[in-house]
Amino acid sequence: MPLNNPAPQFGLLTAQDVRDLSAVKIFTRGATAVNMPTFSTGEGVYEDAVFLVNARESADDNSATGQVDASKTFGTGWAVTINADDKVTVTSDTEFTITKSGTDDPLGFGSSAVSSVASGSDYVATAVNDWTRGALDLTNTTYTIDEVGGAASFTFPDVKLKIQDVTVFMRSRTTSDADDFGLKSIEQVDQEALTSDSIAWSITDDGHALCHYLTTLGDITWNSDKMRDKLGFTGDETPTTSGGFSTLISTHKVEGVLIPSRPFQAHHLRVTNQSQARRLIGGGYVSNHIGSYVTSVLRFDLDALLDASNDYKHFTNRWLNLASMGERVNFYQGWGDSRRSLRTAQTTASQDAYDLLYTSEDDGEYGRLRGSMITSELELTYPLGLRRRVPVTVEIEHV
Repeated sequence: MPLNNPAPQFGLLTAQDVRDLSAVKIFTRGATAVNMPTFSTGEGVYEDAVFLVNARESADDNSATGQVDASKTFGTGWAVTINADDKVTVTSDTEFTITKSGTDDPLGFGSSAVSSVASGSDYVATAVNDWTRGALDLTNTTYTIDEVGGAASFTFPDVKLKIQDVTVFMRSRTTSDADDFGLKSIEQVDQEALTSDSIAWSITDDGHALCHYLTTLGDITWNSDKMRDKLGFTGDETPTTSGGFSTLISTHKVEGVLIPSRPFQAHHLRVTNQSQARRLIGGGYVSNHIGSYVTSVLRFDLDALLDASNDYKHFTNRWLNLASMGERVNFYQGWGDSRRSLRTAQTTASQDAYDLLYTSEDDGEYGRLRGSMITSELELTYPLGLRRRVPVTVEIEHV
């Protein structure tokens, strides 16, 4: 069964328009310039900050499948993915066992060895526990895979990066689905410029930008003030270094990213039916249904001055300016799982309830809802005058 969390952390992320940064040098890593892609006419608008920094995917060699395939000492056809029951699976053409041998267990295989089971011509090992939602740090993660009936053995992952989440770890750049927008992320142009995959960009669980990279590749010097400011960096940050890797985290939260410290208070749907109707002589009507508009009405508490995190001015100056009426806003109903939301009734023989693109948990109450902001005015009044939190209600029309 999928993870069921009745009060998950959520996020509201706006679209990111960087069309004016086409081919612009955004920073220098060591002595190497890193430039944004050259956008064709109309290109350069990213769905949100997650897509801007990592496109919700990993370089092929950094992905879970890529790392197993690179490390293997036996078998072929290795693959790591999520099955229709929302559990992580490892597949090969050779029988094997998989054991958690590191401290952390983000994939959910538990403390005992998990044996693969024959499935057609393949063998599949299925995790016994839920995979971990939220930011993925592979530093202390190691799994040992042993050949059954043989002496071969190997471990993975070998590249210990800090990644957006488990689904991004498993979703490689060769994936072709509805989230393949065809725009290179900051992570990709950074890796290509340095000819190294030992670089990862992500948005942290509290809304900051994070870059994790092999220390010998060099630190960042910003060339584009706009991109630096958009990602929340000041230019004065100092990376921390451990085990040959460095981690750089922005001082401020990313523009267009709002991740409150508390779950939302309420979320319900409002549906508007559009039609053309005419009254008939003698009574009754004829109608021509045009379409239905589904809107999420979301009520939550905005963190303020005396709370865990002061998002009051971030909300007004660095979020709402990108979320005016009609602008794109993605509602991550459960932060740490960046897949799209799927209604249970949308599952078919060709569309599983869970995969690397969709989650149908609780009939689509988790996962990412894609929408447009339709709230045009907000009164950000402190209850009882105490500057701790502010109740906010926004309406997002589903795309």
